[in-house]
Amino acid sequence: MSYTDTTGTTAAAIKDEAGTAPKYEMTHGKAVAILLIGTACLAFSAIWVKGANFEPATSVVLRCWLPIIIFLPFAWREYKKKGGLNKAGIIWSAIAGLILGIDFTAWNYSIFFVGAGIASVLLNLQVIILPLLAFFIDRERIPRSYWLVLPVMAVGIVAVGGVFDMLMPGYEAAAGPAEVWGIPTAVLGTVAGLVSGICYGTYLYTSRKATVVNPGKYVQPIFIVTIFQGIAPIIWMLIRGEGFNLTQGVLIDGELPTVNPEAMAGDPIDAMNWVNMIMLAVLGQFIAWTFVQIGSSNMDATLSGGLLLLSPVSTIFIAAVIYAEIPTVLQVVGVVLVLGAVGYQNGVHKLFIKGKDVKPVGLEKQHSTSYREGDFAEVGTIRTDTRTPREE
Repeated sequence: MSYTDTTGTTAAAIKDEAGTAPKYEMTHGKAVAILLIGTACLAFSAIWVKGANFEPATSVVLRCWLPIIIFLPFAWREYKKKGGLNKAGIIWSAIAGLILGIDFTAWNYSIFFVGAGIASVLLNLQVIILPLLAFFIDRERIPRSYWLVLPVMAVGIVAVGGVFDMLMPGYEAAAGPAEVWGIPTAVLGTVAGLVSGICYGTYLYTSRKATVVNPGKYVQPIFIVTIFQGIAPIIWMLIRGEGFNLTQGVLIDGELPTVNPEAMAGDPIDAMNWVNMIMLAVLGQFIAWTFVQIGSSNMDATLSGGLLLLSPVSTIFIAAVIYAEIPTVLQVVGVVLVLGAVGYQNGVHKLFIKGKDVKPVGLEKQHSTSYREGDFAEVGTIRTDTRTPREE
């Protein structure tokens, strides 16, 4: 998560006295190393969700609340060193956590319905949602590149979810039930992924509201978000009339059961499932989110956006190796379209333009409110407003 003040300047990238260069809190090499570690943990998050095999809502509660004991000393240390969050920051962080809890719950369903790799790609719908929220609520100008990205993302998302494959002659559903709750599994998984992406974009917006008034504080906002994340899935449990399920998983031998899949009654939870859950809580929650936040806040937004794209790309290959989730040709095309659109919106293409000067974050004109390419560089992380300087 990139913390910005009211002028959009990243807290970690404080201008020097001449006002011409950002001053980061660590060396570039260290920031890249930290970000890559966080990105690697993100790439395995969906893998651990599927490997843990817990009921989706139960999985979110465990993922968020198990690492609280790890978060606590770091949050306390930051509190003693930099002071606590103000009231507005606490309220917005709590709202952000509730929304992210919905996001995680929907994402878990998507993982079980369409696979870990595809679900990780669908999450990037937030690239469309976040600028819209900024436009309708804050009257921020939508960048021109957005209107180029929008139709490409729309087609790519439908293709990634396997919806186009269903229209092809001779289509046969993959292993598992053809329908869940009377809806084609591919469609339901895609919808769950889209809900996840919408909530993620909304989370990023509310998170930005929390962080602009608390620049330079990394751990405390995440700590509050993590606490409130666990509330949304509990509400979902009550709506479904079910409680915690610590004994029975969702999948049977790695696949959704073909008989009564709605019951989410799979293999019994064993020691290996708990190992995956602990990995998810410690590495996928605490390490991933904290490291990505710190690393991305100490480097150029365009470079961090490019590095973060490694996460969903890696997940696709990892899922293919571990779970034999082999995407169809049309799904591969969809993946390319989605990730290409995300990369373009994040300004990653500028890294490959010879002689192109990629300026660091934090050099915008004061009180600038227009967003362009590279704004909201975010792929599967908690990074927020990352405006790049306007090209004159």
